[in-house]
Amino acid sequence: MENTLIVGAGGAGKELLTELKKDFRSNKKYLIRGFVDDDLIKKELKVLGLPVLGTIKDLPKIIKENEIQIVFIAIPSAHGELIKKIISKCRNLPVIVKIVPRISEIINGKVDLHKIREIQTEDLLGRELTRMDFSDAKKKSKGKKIIVFGGAGSIGSKLCEQLALLDTKELLIVDFWENGLYYLEQRMNKIKNKNNKVKVRYIVGDIKDKEKTEKIIGQYKPQVIFNAAAYKHVPLMELNPDEAVRNNIFGTKNLFESSIKHNVESFILISTDKAVNPTNVMGATKRVTEKMMHYYSKKTDKTKFMAVRFGNVLSSNGSVIPLFKKQIEEGVVTVTHKDITRYFMTIDEAVQLILQCWVLSKGDEIFVLDMGEPIKISNLAELMIRLSGKEPGKEVQIKYVGLRPGEKIYEEPLTEVEATTATKNNKIFILSKDDTFDHSLFINETEMLILKSHIMTNTQIKKTLKALVPTYTDMKV
Repeated sequence: MENTLIVGAGGAGKELLTELKKDFRSNKKYLIRGFVDDDLIKKELKVLGLPVLGTIKDLPKIIKENEIQIVFIAIPSAHGELIKKIISKCRNLPVIVKIVPRISEIINGKVDLHKIREIQTEDLLGRELTRMDFSDAKKKSKGKKIIVFGGAGSIGSKLCEQLALLDTKELLIVDFWENGLYYLEQRMNKIKNKNNKVKVRYIVGDIKDKEKTEKIIGQYKPQVIFNAAAYKHVPLMELNPDEAVRNNIFGTKNLFESSIKHNVESFILISTDKAVNPTNVMGATKRVTEKMMHYYSKKTDKTKFMAVRFGNVLSSNGSVIPLFKKQIEEGVVTVTHKDITRYFMTIDEAVQLILQCWVLSKGDEIFVLDMGEPIKISNLAELMIRLSGKEPGKEVQIKYVGLRPGEKIYEEPLTEVEATTATKNNKIFILSKDDTFDHSLFINETEMLILKSHIMTNTQIKKTLKALVPTYTDMKV
């Protein structure tokens, strides 16, 4: 038996205690000594028959006095700073610290003992997650056919998982990455056990294939389309701007036009903070798609187009966290610049807010998500090294290798560089209308770029992107 302590005497803590008691009856593993909670009203009270032994600051004393071996953090809404505070109180003590799933991982409000896990980097960096009211999103999705293009990617797949838990009638997941679709199907099968109502289809297809996307939308006639399909890797798109144009611009244009043709009710474009005063091809192409969104919005009164901008997503495919995890095992972590900072958001928070933007949308808006405070990448590297149980600079070296093509040292905060208006959600803003450009000239130049990009030089493509996006600055690194 292991003496166990639960941090958090709220609903999740009670659920966890119930599950642990069931487990104790079967294998006698966890002996629960009590709770810790910062709510002073609960101090010295009993919760489900067990005492609240003190607050988080009392953790070292409580752990020693009760010979605690395992500490469970049962605060699903806890933000990174609170989790770091709890970890710091347990540091240098012979205890194992684990965490219950975050709010976004336990949509049904139940704590699953099998999902309790070790602390991850995302837990320490993530902001406070509120228990999102999914009732509005359920109403929006009720009885609807929804297509997610780019559904096998990081954001796309999490969107699919969330939509499957709502009242969606049919979910169509489209991606050219067949392996990604296969792995997603395995995860979705587990979700379908919770919601057998939703019908899920997996379609191998590429948004650059105009005939295929037209066939998909025309055949299934969805009411809602999410477009999460994009080439996002900045240095690779600097080297292959023609592919960035074909995928990010041409592919999105295909979806816009087919959506209008088939009277799709809502179209949600997933954009990026790199569209703000872009310094790279990827950001410039995504800014073009935002401007196209304004153009096509004026072409119809039946389809509500909208875009959502946000920054880097923790642990997404190709992001810095999976790279750092691999490098920590190898003994050397590479950082491009000692001062480089980025805004980060967890995938769970991003998807929650995307769905809220969909609920709030009236059409022809660019929604901007508040990304919080920037994170210094060198500090992130040190944090991850320590979380792995190693010492930065001794067991794992940090090596600075220089900025990559198209890369900024500082990303600009989305809510400050352009005028925005607030919404009822304090993490969501709407970009002030910026559609005063010559729409006819813009779409003609865009179509010419699409038509000729395969025979244009990289320099010619970048010059054309500059004409389409005047704020684009090609950085020579």
